[in-house]
Amino acid sequence: MNIGLANEFALFAQDNGIDVYKVIEASNSQPYSHIHQPGIAVGGHCIPVYPRLYLSTDQHAETVRTARTLNASVPAKLVDRAANLLGSLTGMKAVVLGASYRTGVKETAFSGVFPVVEALREHGAEVAVHDTYYDDEEIAGFGWAPYHLGDAADLVIVQTNHPEYAQLDSTDVPGVKLIVDGRNITTAENWAGTPRLVLGDGSASTHQSAGEA
Repeated sequence: MNIGLANEFALFAQDNGIDVYKVIEASNSQPYSHIHQPGIAVGGHCIPVYPRLYLSTDQHAETVRTARTLNASVPAKLVDRAANLLGSLTGMKAVVLGASYRTGVKETAFSGVFPVVEALREHGAEVAVHDTYYDDEEIAGFGWAPYHLGDAADLVIVQTNHPEYAQLDSTDVPGVKLIVDGRNITTAENWAGTPRLVLGDGSASTHQSAGEA
């Protein structure tokens, strides 16, 4: 529920030109405030699963159900925003950075990569996936095309906050038209000249096309 609240704040902030990270920092300067950090997805063996275990015994736990539903919706919401900014994703090459559900681990249990890839494909994009901890054969084993840094692409979505991805810039993905950062690890300096949508920092409006950003 704490993550769901942070994501709710982030989605509102994104659409209203507000930097939610500054708001959270200011709020958490008070001893009674402990707002979590938002993110494109919640994965792993614990957080996505335990709420369902509780819901299986308490069908009236509306706050738990609502929070879980909200968290699960973020990948598709960000892909929808990317489609709005670019006009359409049909026929575009989209790269998802990160298969792991969290930084520094080789584990895809309930990873956000699955709903992100699904949402991109539903929009007609050609999807490739990159992860520092997985080789091409392992990526292909999930049913995804492997991506190699330096290959051209239209759209980049940062799904895992591997530190390596924080160092990338627009020259690593030739032809990129938009980067969607679901983990707030990229910098405007590294991606100068590339429209950039960061979950929750108000960096791009859903009413602005990538060509105008």
